[in-house]
Amino acid sequence: MSAIAAETPALDIDLFSDASLQDPFEDYRTLRDAGPVSRLVRPDVYAIGRFADVQAALRDSDRLINGEGVGFSEAFNAPKGMNVIQSDGDLHRRLRLTVMRPLSPGRLREVRPDLKAMIVERVKSLVGRGWFDAMSELARFLPVEAVSHFVGLPAVGRERMLDWAAAAFNVIGPDQHPADLISLREAIGFMATLSDDTVRDGSWAGELFAAAKTGRLSMQEAMAAISAYVIPSLDTTILAKGHLLANLATYPSQWELLCARPELIPSAVLEGVRRDSVLRWFSRVAVEDYRVDGAIVPKGSRVMLLYGCANRDERHYEDPDRFDIARDSRDHLAWGTGQHMCAGMHLARIEMEVLLEAMVEAGVKLEAGSPVPGTNRGLYGFTSLPYRIEKA
Repeated sequence: MSAIAAETPALDIDLFSDASLQDPFEDYRTLRDAGPVSRLVRPDVYAIGRFADVQAALRDSDRLINGEGVGFSEAFNAPKGMNVIQSDGDLHRRLRLTVMRPLSPGRLREVRPDLKAMIVERVKSLVGRGWFDAMSELARFLPVEAVSHFVGLPAVGRERMLDWAAAAFNVIGPDQHPADLISLREAIGFMATLSDDTVRDGSWAGELFAAAKTGRLSMQEAMAAISAYVIPSLDTTILAKGHLLANLATYPSQWELLCARPELIPSAVLEGVRRDSVLRWFSRVAVEDYRVDGAIVPKGSRVMLLYGCANRDERHYEDPDRFDIARDSRDHLAWGTGQHMCAGMHLARIEMEVLLEAMVEAGVKLEAGSPVPGTNRGLYGFTSLPYRIEKA
């Protein structure tokens, strides 16, 4: 790595300790206050955490590239170049266009009624039931059903998808658990078994295999797109729902406001993902010296872009720790920005919107117990959330 720029402070904080993973926000504040760029001791990378600087870096995909991998481990980064997240230029645009076809707002409007009907029935089954785990019984329900139904994967292997998704984001960090590496190999093995004979006709996966048969896509591109539907879309949306449910129960005035003004549901979703960004970070590599407000990230360096840190930046959001569904959070960075903005964000928004619609329409009051925060190295969220939904 090139010499440290004089303006760049070294920070001895461990963002991958269990304590920081479970409650990262003091470390985030320390990082923001240290300067526009910091050099972390563990792992040895540059880190950017202020909103304006992270936003600019995410949009500068020519100088900060994804094609060298977005994690800190070869287990996650290899093979480089053949998935949507870890590719650049024309290849990235082609892969992203493939993934986005069924995820466009127009296509998703067609499936919204199905998603709404499914979540209405699930919410009805939980009203008046007493305490339950909102993560396993409510937050997970729609993402898993959506992947199974719309992507069209075979039943065999579906029960492992959540483990595979969690393992993939855990392996992204600087150290790996053997169990996560095993899960990742299982996921790769499952994907290799897929074909036009094993996925449902007319499904998103079926469309991809049909395109590969006619030569509109390579088989490698089709498989990369299917992986993009399954791995990134599950835990990210599940954990975001957990935060949203916890916030609405913890701040009853916000739930009362939402029930009185259901037109705020889209705003509540965006505020939820802003305040408690599930994706902690991705990294990029600087292909030339990259200047951030006077500080320098030297050419060839790996830089960590902290989404959750940026979304709590008091330089950009007034009282950023507050959950405020009337706040204008449309510019949040939880789903990124620029060329690599989350391809599945429209589906995630719809899943969360129909959940809130179903709960508001049910006329209920909410209560949450103490959530159990997880220690996934790439994702911030709860492993369990005690919850009650009762008739108001």
